[in-house]
Amino acid sequence: MKGTTGIKLRRESAKRLLEAQLKRGTKREKINGKTTDNFIPLTTADITRINRELDALNNPKKKSVMA
Repeated sequence: MKGTTGIKLRRESAKRLLEAQLKRGTKREKINGKTTDNFIPLTTADITRINRELDALNNPKKKSVMA
């Protein structure tokens, strides 16, 4: 995997994971910086962040504006 092939695969993988998390509506709980096996619902901030990340993955040339 050289050059852009690795980048494309990484983007596709990240996109799949984010879409699955958004569809599921949950995320793993973190306690004291450690991820647990418990799932908690996504907050509105999480949903906004995931949508922004998906937009960046779908349109890599477009510059996104952080609020």
